[in-house]
Amino acid sequence: MITFKDNINGLHDDTCVKVYDPADKKLIGVYPNYLTTGNKLGISPSLVQQKCAKKTRVFSPTYGSEVACRLSRRTAEEDALIQKSKARFL
Repeated sequence: MITFKDNINGLHDDTCVKVYDPADKKLIGVYPNYLTTGNKLGISPSLVQQKCAKKTRVFSPTYGSEVACRLSRRTAEEDALIQKSKARFL
């Protein structure tokens, strides 16, 4: 079980949120916490947290379709993807 570091938006340093497009089966973004993920997708951070825990899909108004949010261990590869995701979707 993944626990929170300080608050609802603060994951541990070795955890990130990956966002997938289930229709195309591809990764569309990697973000460091729930708040950033929610802002990029146009949904609330608490909804991102719920969808990560339940492993269900959610409609993103910003992306324009359903997406799947998953928690993942953060490695050097994910750090590079987080930097790419800051500007746009992957």
